[in-house]
Amino acid sequence: MTADKYQAAALGHCHKATVLGNVIAIHMLEYIMAATGHHDGLNELAHDFLDVCRIMWSIEAGLVEYTRSGQSLPVEMTQELDRKFNTAYTDFQGLDHWLSRSLSEERGGPGKKLTRSWRKMFVGNEIPKMRSALGRTRESLRMSALMFQWSLGEAKIDESLGIGYTALSAALERLERGSSSKGSVKGSPAPGSSHRKEHADHSQVVEIGLDEHISPTNTLVLPRTNTIRSSTSGPPAPFSLRDDHAPRIADLHHQEPNWASLGHMDAPRRRTPSHHTDTVSTRSAHSRTTPPSDPPEDLRSGGLAELDNLGLSDNDYTHELKPSKVVRIPVNPAKMPRWVPRNSVGADTPSLKLNLIVAIRERNSKAVEQLLDRGVPANIGPDHHALNEAIRQHDLEVVRLLLLFGAEPNAASNQAVSPLVAAVEEGFLDAAAILLKYGADSNLPPASEHDSPFAVATIKADTHFIRLFLMYGADVNQITADGETILTKMITNKCLRTLIDMILNYGADANGKSKEGETPLFRAITAGRVDIVSALLDHGANPNLPGPKHMLWPATYQPKCLQVLLHRGADFKKTSGIMELATSINKIDSVSVLLNAGVDPNAKKDGVYTPLCSAIRDNRADIFHLLLANGADPNVPASEFPCFKCVTHNRLQFLPRLVSAGGNLHSPKGIAETAVQFDNMEALAWLLDNGVSPNDQAPDSKATPLTTAIRLNKPSFVEVLLSRGANPNVRGQDWPVCMAVLYPVILKRLLPALAQPRAFKGVMEMAVSANKIESVKLLLAAGVNVEDRNGGVFSPLTTAIRERHKDIVQYLLDEAGADPNSPGEHLPIVKALRRYEPPDTEIIEMLLRKGADPNKVYRGHSAIIQAVEMGDAHILRLLIEKWGVDLDAIDDTGRTPIEIAEMRGWEEGKDILIRGKKAV
Repeated sequence: MTADKYQAAALGHCHKATVLGNVIAIHMLEYIMAATGHHDGLNELAHDFLDVCRIMWSIEAGLVEYTRSGQSLPVEMTQELDRKFNTAYTDFQGLDHWLSRSLSEERGGPGKKLTRSWRKMFVGNEIPKMRSALGRTRESLRMSALMFQWSLGEAKIDESLGIGYTALSAALERLERGSSSKGSVKGSPAPGSSHRKEHADHSQVVEIGLDEHISPTNTLVLPRTNTIRSSTSGPPAPFSLRDDHAPRIADLHHQEPNWASLGHMDAPRRRTPSHHTDTVSTRSAHSRTTPPSDPPEDLRSGGLAELDNLGLSDNDYTHELKPSKVVRIPVNPAKMPRWVPRNSVGADTPSLKLNLIVAIRERNSKAVEQLLDRGVPANIGPDHHALNEAIRQHDLEVVRLLLLFGAEPNAASNQAVSPLVAAVEEGFLDAAAILLKYGADSNLPPASEHDSPFAVATIKADTHFIRLFLMYGADVNQITADGETILTKMITNKCLRTLIDMILNYGADANGKSKEGETPLFRAITAGRVDIVSALLDHGANPNLPGPKHMLWPATYQPKCLQVLLHRGADFKKTSGIMELATSINKIDSVSVLLNAGVDPNAKKDGVYTPLCSAIRDNRADIFHLLLANGADPNVPASEFPCFKCVTHNRLQFLPRLVSAGGNLHSPKGIAETAVQFDNMEALAWLLDNGVSPNDQAPDSKATPLTTAIRLNKPSFVEVLLSRGANPNVRGQDWPVCMAVLYPVILKRLLPALAQPRAFKGVMEMAVSANKIESVKLLLAAGVNVEDRNGGVFSPLTTAIRERHKDIVQYLLDEAGADPNSPGEHLPIVKALRRYEPPDTEIIEMLLRKGADPNKVYRGHSAIIQAVEMGDAHILRLLIEKWGVDLDAIDDTGRTPIEIAEMRGWEEGKDILIRGKKAV
């Protein structure tokens, strides 16, 4: 060990002894006040004990200062000090044991009289032995203490003195001064008397109202209560009482000390945030204070060990709490000290109430006491909340005075802040402790839609307040203002596991749900707190309870939590698809955990998605290979088959492994067509190289790779497919040549591969309909007939007229030799009249110029009859001027053109027909 470690160990043992000494001082003070008759030599024993305590605190202060400044004592010196500290601790333990036994006998009642009488025969030997042991310890440590006194000075050492030491020293001085009146029931102390500490050079004066020390198990309603006061400067504060209620030394024999009253004194120092009020002694690095709340009766004589175990000792306020032991302290506010003002007439005035608030803000406890005793109410209303004001000032003495005079501990201010809430917000633990004893309810919200004090403490994750409230009955299953449970709120606030364990040990429901239906386990998993997950499971959390969803779903995001849940009984059969979720979020650790737990690697999520396809989709090679190695089936489809997924998501690197694992490229068919559809030339080449047919049809669309390449206008794919054996005579969703008329470049490549292009009826009309004159030319060059009708009805010429493709009409008439009188769905000239948009007669004139006969009747119609029905004189004259008119032609109803004009009352048309030249 290094010198620093030896020094740290010695300092720890020294602190352990001084803390025990502080507790012994309190026990000794209790015994002095509780004993019906003091043993011979008790006062001397107390003084010897105080001497040793002061020496120990001197050395501790020196060691703390040396450690703080980085100095190290010689190893031999620290080892010798360590040995002496252990000896002192052993002496203190013996003294504490004797005091505890004596206190127990004093409190035992008449039934213990024989025991006390019997022990008195031997007590004369115990006190001298203890004095002798303390004397040896004192002498062995004296020189070390002097060394630190020389280096630090008395002021630094006095600051480290414990409150128990201060209280016992002052009480002994008071008892010695009042020894002349011992046994007198009606004697009164000299007015203005004060008690100085042993070392008065720092002007720290302590007054102890001995009549206020009331045991929480047997509290009396006293006519008067004085609290410990202190001052760091100026003359000592007077200890003044009214004559009619002056305490007597003899009265002390019938009262037990109140621990809290011994533990805290107020000094007018600058206010600092602290769990405790200001005290006479400035806190050292180890924060030596007395406990903030009265322990149960059975702890009074239990020594420091029991206090440590219960989290009540000072050490537990600066170190991690050990929540393994549940402590519940019963509260009986009726037994707490109360005081009725001697006068209440005329005291309830605004000015006096304001004076009370001013006195509280100025930390003038004497003025507060006087005002309350004159009848100023402690509950002056929500606008000026006296208790809350005292708590904000961290003035425990005033808090106790207000409660003593009837302040309501649960009353809230107009800002919906109750005293307990104020104590939590201010970090004033001592005030919270005394409020709880006076009936403050840590479960009571100060107003609707506000959090209770306990909830506020949990939101702040304040260990001290949480433990205190739990000891005094906090409801661990209450719901916060925003609908959270205590557990879910604490987990959200990222608290320590020790706090969660503490709450659970006090009965929190590990399965309780928030208003959103979330359980603590769900919240812990979401936060990734595997330690809290384990704690909740240890306390009965159901890993299969939806909250709001099954716990394995969120745990998939947290592999460690997932592993714990599966080991602790979570049923993965209730979460079908969890493997796919783990794959989708790329959690290979979760995938491994699930595989090891026996989850099926082929199980689908939502009945569709498989883990293997998701791994391919997300390009997670590690998960892909892990799944295949653990039995994933390469032929189980998700939204598509795994092999198809490799093509659609450009994951060609996975295809060889899939095929080697049993992936079938031929069932279902269509994988090559999929490669074309997704523009994956590399995949298409690989598939063709590995035996996939270029003519396979997709099961649903019946498309072939070639027809898809044509449809998507991919000439490069058409070229590859034709060169790799694709058959242009195999129909896909349509015939390849019929689809190719839309893309002349592809058609040009395709026509040479066709043995008989004319075999595909209607292809010319399709090219015209697509307005692709280049395709028309290519088809004509390939031998396709210009009159090739589609469906036996639609001719290329009539389609060109219908679609108003003038260039194609002209090409068909002038270059291709299309017959202007060959009908399609109608005669070309009739179709031209029906598609006529005035004044454009270009197509009509083209047809007439190429020999279209307007008098030819087809299916009961001719161009002349159509012109009469249209009532267009210009068109009728144009037709007659070119060809003349056949007045004997009849329509499908047997009427001639003149009869049709007469029936319609069109005299102009009738006149044109009569005057027109006759058709030859």
